[in-house]
Amino acid sequence: MPALVTPLLMMALLLQPSTAPAPAPAPDATADALAADVMRASGADAWPRVTRIRFTFNVERDGKQVASVKHDWDVRAGTDTVTWGDKTATVDVRKSDHTDELQRQAYGRFINDSYWLLAPLKVMDGGVRRSTGPSETIDGKSYDRLHLSFENVGLTPSDQYDLWVDPQTKLVRHWDYIPAKGNPRRFTWDDYREFNGLKLSTKHASSGATISFTDIEVTME
Repeated sequence: MPALVTPLLMMALLLQPSTAPAPAPAPDATADALAADVMRASGADAWPRVTRIRFTFNVERDGKQVASVKHDWDVRAGTDTVTWGDKTATVDVRKSDHTDELQRQAYGRFINDSYWLLAPLKVMDGGVRRSTGPSETIDGKSYDRLHLSFENVGLTPSDQYDLWVDPQTKLVRHWDYIPAKGNPRRFTWDDYREFNGLKLSTKHASSGATISFTDIEVTME
């Protein structure tokens, strides 16, 4: 199982070069319809007007805080000012080939932390493969399954996810992180709050670990 703040959990839906791309699978209309519902429920209609997002990404393990990372993301400029520990860096998030070590670390933090915040709004990004599977009952409630895999995108393109979607609200309520190596791990998607039209989960809990978001500000044009 990867540590929560290492690159094994970092996901960017940014195209990466490939010398032998695999043929794209045929579109899955059922999965695409579910993905579109998930995006609408999470505020996709409001996203084009978002200009800036500020948030703090926090990790607790066994009741102790092990990470707290502040972000000031200028969405239109494509830059994020990231502060963690005694380090601060402003990084261009539209490119992945950073040569400076501090820039690479800031970029990795942006990729990981923003994906935990905004994954439901990214299910139809380029390079994301969507499929459906059998529903599952979790804590007495049945959820629809939206499975995500990735085609030559992100920092860990071999990882996969199962998103468990409430069939009534179309909000993601759990997800299973399925690494290329190691065992899957399930996290909740709890404490949804609305920020200028974006409906975001601010708490993800798993056995012995919690990821939470504080200081969220969403600025619109």
